[in-house]
Amino acid sequence: MSDNSQITQTSSTALANEPRRATLCAPLAAFALFCLTVVFAPLTLAQACGPSLTLSANQWTMVGIPCVPPSTKRTVGDVFGPSLGTANYGVTWIAWKRVYDDSQCVVSSGPSDCYKRLTLASSATTGDAFWIYTTEQKTMQFSSTTASTPGPYFEFPARLSTDGNSRYYMFANPYSATVSWSNVVFPSLIFGFFPYNLTIQEAIDNSVVSKNVHYWNGNTYFTRDLSSPAATFTAKTSAWLEMLRPNPFVISNVQVRVPKP
Repeated sequence: MSDNSQITQTSSTALANEPRRATLCAPLAAFALFCLTVVFAPLTLAQACGPSLTLSANQWTMVGIPCVPPSTKRTVGDVFGPSLGTANYGVTWIAWKRVYDDSQCVVSSGPSDCYKRLTLASSATTGDAFWIYTTEQKTMQFSSTTASTPGPYFEFPARLSTDGNSRYYMFANPYSATVSWSNVVFPSLIFGFFPYNLTIQEAIDNSVVSKNVHYWNGNTYFTRDLSSPAATFTAKTSAWLEMLRPNPFVISNVQVRVPKP
């Protein structure tokens, strides 16, 4: 398959056998490796959406949206198109998204391979996380025409494990500055009635999350301890959080709340 070929759906097994092959196929090779290894914008807009992000040629990048696109411009084409070129979609670049509804899976092997190939019309808005592959090095700025970022916090619905197995969730940094995981809290219900914000350490101690957060550097994954100051992720990037299965009679309705830096 050449670098400039049209997008095709490929099994995770085939991609895992060729992890460095430059394709516009699903980012299953990257995830398989993870499983194995455990128009110029005004100045105010540039500040709101953070610095540019360079996408290296012939590799996957985990990308997050750090600002609030206009309500009428919240698609893959609107957000990524001005930097990457809408006419080149499916030829020189492609975007995929982790999904959690098994009926949307690319392959039938279960949640660990549950990816969806996006179109230019697919939804893309604040806090969304994507895999983007490009055959050319590109400098990406977001196309939002607003100068706002979410605040005072951004909240994600957590996908807790329900079957005793880990469940990896792809989280985006929704801000234009570096986020420290030590500041993240987990709003929950205790005994089904009492609201309580778990700290990172409490979430780890009560089997809400694993102690490690995982990042992709373009070639492989690396980890950081969630409670460590080194556990951060920069603007326009994403990370993998491993959700566990807490005692459902004690902790339920978990969210992940990321405060504004």
